[in-house]
Amino acid sequence: MERTVIYRDRQELQSADLNNMQDFGRASMDHIVRDALEPGKAYSGFSATKTAATELTLSAGRLYAGGAIYARGEDIIVDLFNVLPLVTRKRVAIVSFGQEVETDIQPRDFLIDAQTGTTEPQSVAMESLRRAEISTVAGTEGPDPSYPATDANVTVIAYVLLDTSGVVAIEQWQATQLPNLRNIANRTIALENWRGQISGQVDTLRTDLSALADRLAGYATKAEIVELTEQLDELRTEVYAPGAYIYYGTNHFLTAEGSNVDHPSFDAVVEEGIRFPRAGAETSELALLNPNNVYIANTSGFVLPKYAHGVRLDLTGYASETRLAQYTFETTEIRQLTRARTRRRYGNSMVVCTNSRWWRQGTYDLAGNVFRRDGETWEVTNGLPDRMPNGARVPNGNVHWIRVRRFWIDTYEEQYWDRVTTTATINGQQVAQTFLNSQDGWLSQVGLYFSRKAAAGDVTVLVTETAFGMPDLSRVISRTTLPVLDIQVGAISKEVGLPSLVETKLPITPTFLTAGRRYAIVLVTTGDHYVAMTNTDNGVVQGTFFVSTDGAFFAGNLVDDMKMRLYFARFERTRLSVELTALQLAGGILDLDVLHPGVTPPACRTDIEVQVNGAWVALDGEANGPDLSGLPAILPLRVTLTGTTDLMPGFGLTGSQAVATRPKTAFTWVSDARTLGSPTTSVKVVTDLQHFEEANHDCTITLLTGAGLTGTEAADVVEDVVLADGTVRRTSIFNVTSVSTYAVKIVGSTVSAALPFLVSELIEYAQS
Repeated sequence: MERTVIYRDRQELQSADLNNMQDFGRASMDHIVRDALEPGKAYSGFSATKTAATELTLSAGRLYAGGAIYARGEDIIVDLFNVLPLVTRKRVAIVSFGQEVETDIQPRDFLIDAQTGTTEPQSVAMESLRRAEISTVAGTEGPDPSYPATDANVTVIAYVLLDTSGVVAIEQWQATQLPNLRNIANRTIALENWRGQISGQVDTLRTDLSALADRLAGYATKAEIVELTEQLDELRTEVYAPGAYIYYGTNHFLTAEGSNVDHPSFDAVVEEGIRFPRAGAETSELALLNPNNVYIANTSGFVLPKYAHGVRLDLTGYASETRLAQYTFETTEIRQLTRARTRRRYGNSMVVCTNSRWWRQGTYDLAGNVFRRDGETWEVTNGLPDRMPNGARVPNGNVHWIRVRRFWIDTYEEQYWDRVTTTATINGQQVAQTFLNSQDGWLSQVGLYFSRKAAAGDVTVLVTETAFGMPDLSRVISRTTLPVLDIQVGAISKEVGLPSLVETKLPITPTFLTAGRRYAIVLVTTGDHYVAMTNTDNGVVQGTFFVSTDGAFFAGNLVDDMKMRLYFARFERTRLSVELTALQLAGGILDLDVLHPGVTPPACRTDIEVQVNGAWVALDGEANGPDLSGLPAILPLRVTLTGTTDLMPGFGLTGSQAVATRPKTAFTWVSDARTLGSPTTSVKVVTDLQHFEEANHDCTITLLTGAGLTGTEAADVVEDVVLADGTVRRTSIFNVTSVSTYAVKIVGSTVSAALPFLVSELIEYAQS
């Protein structure tokens, strides 16, 4: 104890001395509890059990509050009959609080006259008790009752779920239960044993993590992310859905789904949120300012820095020749892929919406909504939004996006896709050679060796992806015709009967090949040509020679390979700026949206730049991007390509789309009509307003009601809550009279087009 009472021989003993001895001991015990065990509030014991339909019993227990210990040494019966719900269910909190009471009343004689020794009996309390009192706090009745709010001065022991007949369930509340030191010791021993078992592995974790970081780029976890996002969406639905409702729905506003774009009042852009519509827009296709630029190579509308052809794969030697006419003549439909696209958006309207994460859910087709040009029809194979070359589905898994204020970039990581394709029918005999591509690069020229050629019969040369190691004619990434007149052959030596081979060089549209993948060179012809074969360099090509037997299946030759050379682009420069025709918009430009085919390999950059006040500035985040607040009517444009002599990015002019826009200062959004199964009298609409500032912005939510949606209902209650990220969560409650059909209408405005906000999410439900 911190303090003690001193007693001496022949010293007068007073009642205060005896009381102090107890008070000092109690104070020390309080300090020990508060300093070492529990400084706040907790309980021990008080186990709750149901002992009758409306009755439960708490065992003996103790309440710890600020160091003081309040106790109950007997069982406590709690009768809940008076708090039973009338119709549905209710939750009741069993709580405890402490108070000091004087108890144990006994008769005691008190000295009233010291001279005569006269005493007088009195009944007095002989015990001061810290008593733990038990009480109940009833919650609100409902089908899915919430936990009742409790005062800070009480400690929750348990929650009891009641229905009209009595106790349904008892939930002992663990959060306020005092931990037992023996239990903690046992858990500590278990942790120490576990630590001893795995210490050898954990102690080397830093080294393992370093090694893992080096290999991380080789791991594909997008499918797992998609699955987690889908589960999160399901969880959110369960969290936000009320206990009983006629209609419940959410809208992330990633696409126009759920929006009544045909409504006469509709005037908004639904694109990762409800945004302000365009006040003016000018759409054009990217075009070279100088078509005769000698520093670029423009092949069929695809631009690369000027390059030369460098041999990267060369199959040497000669073993035999293969006559193409000996194989089956076939009519085959091929499907040619196109280059994937990149989209860059810049401007004050590009405020970030956190809902972009829902693209990963897989419900939405990110590629189809982000990369589609106006008026363009896309192909979706078997209803699946994305497939890897091996056929595995990865919903939106090939798309990478970055969202920072004023600058968005979306990149389709697979270089060729099946969204925009061309089909063709080709006739003739087919042979193919597969090969493993070990390095990223632009295949720019194919060298073929013909030992003999016919008088007629052009050769169609295809570059295809492979499936299960065989050429896949449904995934053609390059198609070039070799005229029969351009086929080169040498003379046959009469002495040894071997041909003097001459290489036929066929330039092709630069085709990007990804490292680590297997591709095929396919020859299709009706001519009686012979190709040279070799068996000396299979370790180089790491592929197989195939012949087509039925237009779908290729029979492989595991001994010989088709003799050929593959040339890849070797670039003259590592950085090049290509000026394009300027963007124009009467009234001024505030936002840019540039969509173009393109490939930006690893370690390379493609930057779109505009000229503002005489200086070229790249489209980038808020701190580095150009200032368009002056609303320039003409905006010079260029693309800057950065890479190495072996690898440079490229971009397409054909199939591109550049949109210069300026937003309005008001928007109106209308939802699809909600037709309910039964009339509703209460509709709640929760909207998240991002980048919303009360001083600059206004947003009003109303209901359109009636069969023709001609009636308008204003919200009876509007509540705003500011979330941690600054989002304003606005809850609008509509008390309506027997409505069976309604739609949500959102009207927003801003004081300036340069100060936008957006509606990122809508949650609504109707109750009877």
